[in-house]
Amino acid sequence: MTISKRIKSLRSESGLRQSELGKAVGVSSQVISNIERGYTRPSTELVNRCAKYFGVPADYLLGRTTEKYSTTEQKEAPTLSAKIKDRMDQLQLNQSDLITKSEISEDSFEGIMAGTVIPGIDVAGRLSKALDTSIDYLIGNSAFSCAIASEDEQDIILKFRKMSKRGKRLFLAMMEELEEK
Repeated sequence: MTISKRIKSLRSESGLRQSELGKAVGVSSQVISNIERGYTRPSTELVNRCAKYFGVPADYLLGRTTEKYSTTEQKEAPTLSAKIKDRMDQLQLNQSDLITKSEISEDSFEGIMAGTVIPGIDVAGRLSKALDTSIDYLIGNSAFSCAIASEDEQDIILKFRKMSKRGKRLFLAMMEELEEK
């Protein structure tokens, strides 16, 4: 499902008119209409505001996950540049490597790191892919820096979430036992 369809679906489920959603996220009803019809792509900032308003991860709106509701609580989030820097350190990437891998200009990258440039969805997507993480992590909606890489990982997480508390404890104990081997 596209971002336009997801926003429209969430708006309809909430019983909102385009004008009401626009007012809630700080844009006109025409902007919401254009996004829902696929005429325009929302900025990263607007995606984040919509995600926050509906209580869903930004990656859900962007179609990068099927998980509709975030399991992390909203709290004071580190800045985008701090998240990028942390991830670069974890992956041992230097600035030049990240710029090449994400296919963004050096000026754009420096602006993002200085906090003077808010990346659009395309740039944020390329950065998250190059950093092997989610946009939700970069903008502070998720505490998990590693993106789920495979269907198997998704299946494990979904099954784990459905387990009873006792089942989860047994599963974790089993995983610890396997790690020791």
